[in-house]
Amino acid sequence: MRLASRLLHACVVLLVSACAAPGLRERPEPTEQQEFRVPPEGVPPLGQCRIWYSDLPAQWQPPAMSCSRANELARQHGGRVIKAISPASMRDGRTLALDYGPSEFGGLAPEQLPPPGYCRPWYERTPADRQPAPMTCERARELVQRHGGRVLYMPGPEQP
Repeated sequence: MRLASRLLHACVVLLVSACAAPGLRERPEPTEQQEFRVPPEGVPPLGQCRIWYSDLPAQWQPPAMSCSRANELARQHGGRVIKAISPASMRDGRTLALDYGPSEFGGLAPEQLPPPGYCRPWYERTPADRQPAPMTCERARELVQRHGGRVLYMPGPEQP
């Protein structure tokens, strides 16, 4: 009887862990800031931060936002949070960065990503031109829960 109880408990734990929201996996906390260079036009204004994805060209990076929001989103979705070291950063591209790990964009062209602040369901065996359009993240999560796939999210600034 004890074995059956333990087996049932293990199955419940496995089932609940499989129901976690897509894209919200735990990532290790970065340990220290490091210097990181970006194109000077990619440096966020002093007092703000930006999430930087190494696998995306500069023009496809998310916009600048508050540092608390950037760290919160990178903790959930990966990326490197950058901030200007000094006013000279706007000329030389030197920033301080915390690396939260890789993004969820693996294998996708930048133009296939949703605009900042939106999500897009992505089905692995479906051609790019047949994928659903970008939408609210709530709706994208509903579709992925129903049909499988993954949710792509492009961080954006706080909504007014």
